[in-house]
Amino acid sequence: MRVVLYQIALEEKNARLLFRDLQSIKAASGSRVPAEAYEAVYHGEVDAKTLEDIFCIFNMAHPKGYCGRSLSVSDVVEVFGPLGNSDFFFCEPAGFARIEFDKSRTRRM
Repeated sequence: MRVVLYQIALEEKNARLLFRDLQSIKAASGSRVPAEAYEAVYHGEVDAKTLEDIFCIFNMAHPKGYCGRSLSVSDVVEVFGPLGNSDFFFCEPAGFARIEFDKSRTRRM
């Protein structure tokens, strides 16, 4: 499965968003997930079939070259389908929520 993992950049201005659930982030950011606070920390293929598999990989068996934190609440996972289309999922305290996310506003690795 091809994925991109986005995490909130470690800067003082983003501290209020780190490790917060989706409702809290939206409440603090005008009802949206502020893509400009995020940076892509991984892109590539992983041996996964589900979001739960991705969670395990980025917590217990980081892919070679991975430089981010362990996947946690407030992180966003972009999952690519077989036709190249993608969907975005926000890591919640329990599970994932599909979200709208403007990746063009994120910071680059």
